[in-house]
Amino acid sequence: MATMKAVVLRKPYEVEVMEVPKPEITDPGSVLMRVDLTAICGTDLHPFEGRVAIEDDVILGHEFIGTIEAVGSAVSLVSEGDRAVASCVVSCGHCYNCRRNRPGQCMGTMIFGLGVTFGGLSGGQAEYVIVPNADRTLRRLPEEGQGNDEDKLFVGDIMATGYEAVRKFIQPGDTVAVVGAGPVGLCAAMAAGVLGASQTIVVDKVAARLKEAESIGAIPVDADETDPADAVQDLTDWRGADVVIDAVGHPSALLSACSLVRSGGAISIPGVYTEDSIDLPFGDLYLKGVTIGQGVANITNFMDETLALIAAGKLDPSRFVSHRMPMSEATEAYRMFHDHEATKIVLDPAR
Repeated sequence: MATMKAVVLRKPYEVEVMEVPKPEITDPGSVLMRVDLTAICGTDLHPFEGRVAIEDDVILGHEFIGTIEAVGSAVSLVSEGDRAVASCVVSCGHCYNCRRNRPGQCMGTMIFGLGVTFGGLSGGQAEYVIVPNADRTLRRLPEEGQGNDEDKLFVGDIMATGYEAVRKFIQPGDTVAVVGAGPVGLCAAMAAGVLGASQTIVVDKVAARLKEAESIGAIPVDADETDPADAVQDLTDWRGADVVIDAVGHPSALLSACSLVRSGGAISIPGVYTEDSIDLPFGDLYLKGVTIGQGVANITNFMDETLALIAAGKLDPSRFVSHRMPMSEATEAYRMFHDHEATKIVLDPAR
């Protein structure tokens, strides 16, 4: 039996690079991809830290690009030898929600590397991965010279996620406030500039992250030094932000977002929540007429747009990569990411 190396979650807080069986195509709509680059995402920390319970010995990872090595008989949009990026979310394409352009809410949603609860797909932090429903899940990469591989890698998750969070509510000239300058928050701030925000405000407590936000033209607000609500009011003639992005996925961030949004504005939540319930100032939100949007991102709806903007030089999320490491060092990479010693880590299976 052919084998490969993969990043395996043995149990919470224990990641190991192991030799595992190389996967094979069993469904005609799938492809076998050789992984060229993969990344650690904040969502990977949910099972790593035990906040999302999954079975032991799952191959992790849902951000990856690679080269198609074998193609199922029903696949028509990619061929052997093509390079492609995969959406982290796999949808069926024909259920009620998919037909209404909401693949993130597909009745059979599957997410790579998150265990049987999310479809039992092995993840992309491996030398090879099976990509199901490939004609929907994959986008063939543009020719060389149109954005770098790391930019395209993030189209499968954080760039498309941050972009959608802003795009579904913004109008040209709006003020956008982003709570949380992690990778998704920084991608959302970058997207806001492309989508017509007159100003983008980014709130965080980590100086390095705020510096990254400032480097892309956003106004940084250190929540340890300044009340974010006061800062946003000062910058908006006391209206509040038109669109507020909760890019953290923590009740404290959502409460902060509620204090930043203007009457008639919108809160968009790409951050991942696992809580059963949260206390919110609902009366205030009701009186202000605030719209709230949330849920698993509709990644495949925005992969083509973000790839085109990368090719045009308008989006470059790879600037947020802080560490590039061999996949063989994944155990240390997860420790660093968990301990907030890295903004974004890209792993190379071939190194």
